Amino acid sequence: MRIFDFLFGCRHAELSRVFTIDGHTYRVCCTCGARFNYSLTSMRMGGRSIEMPRALPRSA
Repeated sequence: MRIFDFLFGCRHAELSRVFTIDGHTYRVCCTCGARFNYSLTSMRMGGRSIEMPRALPRSA
């Protein structure tokens, strides 16, 4: 499975519930942390958010 992630990237199969913070509504990929815009009126995900997730610190 890790080979496919390396070659093709994350498939965003595990998404969080919908969050609304400071007027911005989105869902987050639990695997890679990517954010996706979410419309409460159409109840659908939009495109990928411009904000990229912060890198997690590496453990030694």
